Amino acid sequence: MKIKVVIVDDELHARSFLRKFCERYYADILEVTDECNSVETAVRSIRKHQPDLVFLDVQMPDESGFELLNYFERINFEIIFTTAHKEYAIQAIRNSALDYLVKPINIEDFKVAISRFEAKKKSKISIDRFKLLAENISNQFTDKQRIIFPTKNGFEVLQANAIVYCKSDGSYSSVYTIDKEYFTSKPFKEIEELLIQPNFIRVHRSYLINKNFIKGFKSDDYKLEMITGDAIPVSDSLFTKKKLMDAITT
Repeated sequence: MKIKVVIVDDELHARSFLRKFCERYYADILEVTDECNSVETAVRSIRKHQPDLVFLDVQMPDESGFELLNYFERINFEIIFTTAHKEYAIQAIRNSALDYLVKPINIEDFKVAISRFEAKKKSKISIDRFKLLAENISNQFTDKQRIIFPTKNGFEVLQANAIVYCKSDGSYSSVYTIDKEYFTSKPFKEIEELLIQPNFIRVHRSYLINKNFIKGFKSDDYKLEMITGDAIPVSDSLFTKKKLMDAITT
């Protein structure tokens, strides 16, 4: 049985582009059942066709793609968001372990997104990622930001303000809270991009710290002392003592 697809975008050429990708490269597994130019028509179409996958434009004239989620008590279809702008909303989507494509969409990114969709179907992730998305959007610039970290046995959802520091371990990372260490396959650079709160400072090429957990600074060995007892090295090429004090207090 083919995967039923609904494409939602207010721009005709964008809808046509996605349809072409589906039909040219995935005709054997994808079936485009409808195209919609607004959230209103998309809601009707989704209820009628019961798609497996929806390509959903984030920014539309009347209602945003995010507002479509409010029309469904339970979302039993997968969503790949599409957007022409790498604005703050992308962070919320990524934090919630949902997928997105940045316009103009190229075939390589499209194929990766379809592969991830197929993998998600097999893994049957039970977390309500759409509810998490709504929280992450509303709390984008507050200390309530939540982030999903892939782990060896699945994933962990952590409150950002509970993270004491993050450490690079080659192509992997370790995330530390007060009482636990999480080893994740998410690269350090990606973690730094996700933790957009002003509380987080990269003090070393391998360390990102939450300044709310700093206990003190030892200038003799140039290390920050965290309330957990950990000593975090500070790069003197990034911070003079004064610059460090300024970064901590602002």
